[in-house]
Amino acid sequence: MKEQIVYLGVDVAKAYLDAAIGKEKRRLPNEGTGHRELIKWIKQMEGPVRVICEPSGGYERRFIQALIGGQIRVSLVQANRVRQFARAAGILAKTDTIDARVLCAFGEAMRPQTLTASKLEQELLRELESQRRHLSRLLVMEQNRGARLSDSLVRSLNRALIKQIQKQIERIDLLIKEHIEHSQELSAKAHKLTAISGVGARTAALLLAQMPELGQLNRREVAALVGVAPFNRDSGKSRGKRTIYGGRYVRHGLYMAALVAARHNPILRTFYRRLRAAGKPAKLALTATMRKLLIVLNSALKTNPITT
Repeated sequence: MKEQIVYLGVDVAKAYLDAAIGKEKRRLPNEGTGHRELIKWIKQMEGPVRVICEPSGGYERRFIQALIGGQIRVSLVQANRVRQFARAAGILAKTDTIDARVLCAFGEAMRPQTLTASKLEQELLRELESQRRHLSRLLVMEQNRGARLSDSLVRSLNRALIKQIQKQIERIDLLIKEHIEHSQELSAKAHKLTAISGVGARTAALLLAQMPELGQLNRREVAALVGVAPFNRDSGKSRGKRTIYGGRYVRHGLYMAALVAARHNPILRTFYRRLRAAGKPAKLALTATMRKLLIVLNSALKTNPITT
């Protein structure tokens, strides 16, 4: 007979970890000492114990890294699924301790998958990518602001800040490159993506960070996820203009890649020119090229890829 897995629910907040298992509950600081104390407590328990928690705006990342480093299995589940489970069980009250107990019950009922080292690698890449995006926005803001400054001293300070931001972006680019190279899975995926004409290392890193599902979806799902699938706007006899909207933050990078591919990728260049020859506006043709490029990228990460 298989050993019965015991779930330890942990509600993660900025300052504290509220842990519950059976009738026991503990509150520990969400920092190194608290992480070590919780791991020590888990290792004193009999039988296999699996920690289950929810995303908490990034406050759970160091905690999860500490658990995996301590050889503790951990599952990260969506908060809305747990809340729906609580409502279905008639649990309407919500406190940190109640949430931890609900997580225990959810784990025992649903048996969610555990996090792997590759998942952590992808999460770190996403964090680096998000920081780079933040710095890129700051850089544009300061460059635009600098163009309106008149005082020489303030302009000098502005230029110094711009140089500092640029140095940080260069540093993060290097960290992203090293992180991908040191991960066998990410490196293999990046190699497949950059093998497609029009896709550079920057676009590959963006896709790997923001779209871990790439290669696991069908063409309609991946287009909708990125926000390049046209949606109908019809009512009665009226037929509205099809538009795209929503999606994750990859469209900007994908747009630039499609722009290059429409000029230099033999297949996508022919596709783009055929649409333009048929009278399609340039923006529409380029959006269609984006969608086609995305489908090719999604296929490249599947077992039997399509290459261009």
